[in-house]
Amino acid sequence: MRLLSIDLPKRPKSNRMEKASKNQIKNDFRIETGITRGNKIEIFVNGQPVGAYEGETIGAALAASGMRDFRRTAQLKDSRGMYCCMGSCYGCLVTVDGQPNIKACITPVQAGEQITLQESFGRVDMDSPGPPPGRLVRKQVPLVIIGGGPAGLSAAIAAAGAGTRVLVLDENLQAGGQIYRQLPQTFRVNEPAILGTDYLDGKSLLGQVRQLADVITIWYDALVWSVFEPNQLAVARNNELVLLDARAIIIATGAYERPVPVPGWTLPGVMTAGGAQVLIKSQRVRPGRRVLLAGTGPLQLVVANQMLNAGMEVLAVTESASTEGVWRMVPDLMRQPALIKQGLAYIYRLKRAGVQMLRSHVLLGVRGVGKAEQAIVGKVDSRCRPIAGADKIFDVDTVCIGYGLIPSVWLTRMLGCRHVYHPMVGGWVPYFDENMQTDQPGVFVAGDGVGIAGVLVAKRQGTIAGLYAAAHAGSISDAQARQAARAQRKPLASMGKFRRAMDRMYQIYPDLYANVSDETIVCRCEGITAGEIRKAIREGTMNLNDIKKRTRCGMGYCQGANCQPAIVAMLGREFGANPAQINMMTTRPPVRPVPLNLLIFDL
Repeated sequence: MRLLSIDLPKRPKSNRMEKASKNQIKNDFRIETGITRGNKIEIFVNGQPVGAYEGETIGAALAASGMRDFRRTAQLKDSRGMYCCMGSCYGCLVTVDGQPNIKACITPVQAGEQITLQESFGRVDMDSPGPPPGRLVRKQVPLVIIGGGPAGLSAAIAAAGAGTRVLVLDENLQAGGQIYRQLPQTFRVNEPAILGTDYLDGKSLLGQVRQLADVITIWYDALVWSVFEPNQLAVARNNELVLLDARAIIIATGAYERPVPVPGWTLPGVMTAGGAQVLIKSQRVRPGRRVLLAGTGPLQLVVANQMLNAGMEVLAVTESASTEGVWRMVPDLMRQPALIKQGLAYIYRLKRAGVQMLRSHVLLGVRGVGKAEQAIVGKVDSRCRPIAGADKIFDVDTVCIGYGLIPSVWLTRMLGCRHVYHPMVGGWVPYFDENMQTDQPGVFVAGDGVGIAGVLVAKRQGTIAGLYAAAHAGSISDAQARQAARAQRKPLASMGKFRRAMDRMYQIYPDLYANVSDETIVCRCEGITAGEIRKAIREGTMNLNDIKKRTRCGMGYCQGANCQPAIVAMLGREFGANPAQINMMTTRPPVRPVPLNLLIFDL
């Protein structure tokens, strides 16, 4: 998807840009075991040839050749690279064939294309062919599901089984979501077992969807960017502006990783744990060679093991949680013995591999010149309060940050759903009843977007949402939906107790943000520092929208997704605000950047 672009005067090409495409690491970062890639092609980066494979993303091709530094920001002129690898942070924007602001992490490579590592917002090449005007399309459907992960696909299967025609929208080029990430269609899988159980489970779920292809339609690369009339979604797809009216809507947009700003967290080579996982799982590319993982929760253990499988050197896994009081949670944890056994196996393997397991430690900062070179971690107490004099320094080329997940609620906000602050989640979630319906009739939710509970819960919630959405669409009665959903409720209740125990174990405490100095960048898009935010608060406002107006924090590409949680944490920790009483930033269209040509459509 091509983003709104701004024509800026030409700037002299920096030495960084001249050297970037030549500074390739001799050893390829691609993982060759278990798969055969598509056809080899050649792309050009700053005029220099770079080898790639059909199906790879631009970001994966550049990372595989050793490139980290993709662009320099307009505000601070600092270097940026891939961070989330899911198209949400907009850190990896590049110029492709004269069109700036292309998201490298999700855009597939094309043979012969000219890629320029981008300065600022880039510059439109006026001699390159521009996109044609968009086309306005209106469509009505019984049920639309936003999100093609486990929750969305399970909802589609349940609703289709109840006789409802379903349209699934997914921003990615393939369905599966984060946990069921699939390889590019041009790749051939030779040894499925090497790719792990998540890959096989995802293939099974997608196989069920394909068997219902006569009633389930999936639109890929479909970006929902606004809501106009009640239950009317604005979708950008295939150079079309689609106004989609639905009798029922299921929101299964998942979650994204909690941003915890520290000095140096915007350096190339610093990325989310999930972002590193995307490169390994869906592109078979190593994020780096020497890595430290810092965060909390079991995802770190999963990713660290995947890195070992990929041949990376995992120096340490730091866990912010302590073991204090864990014994109280054992009864609820043992409701899912298979998951506990799996987690212990992950820990055992990491220890056998010599990985340092540092409990009650947090990331204090990252150092480096133009890229991550050192990670600094420090010891904390049971509530994440810093303990002086216990810092450790690791020489790295990659730092992965994974302090849990935050539900993605921008779409439920635009649909007018009521939201409540959930302290264990550390963010807002939409209100929903036992049938997964929000306070807006016909709007249902499921999965990590309503509270982080994992894939097993997401699939069962999706099934319930799909059944009751089918009832709302008129395909079955409420009584039939209730009967069909009965099998999901008891296991869901047991999983809920397990999840709440996990939330208590890996709780996010305010002092996790104790190391946010005035110089630390909080808003990645606009380059706004913590000092600027504190100054705005001290001048008389604790309202997120006022802070946004005074500082531009939250006005960038991600629309506050990566700065709003940190500002709320600062307001609570430093200024005594109750997060539950803080109003979220107002969500306005376009909530995602859309190309201007799409709004100049042919009727």
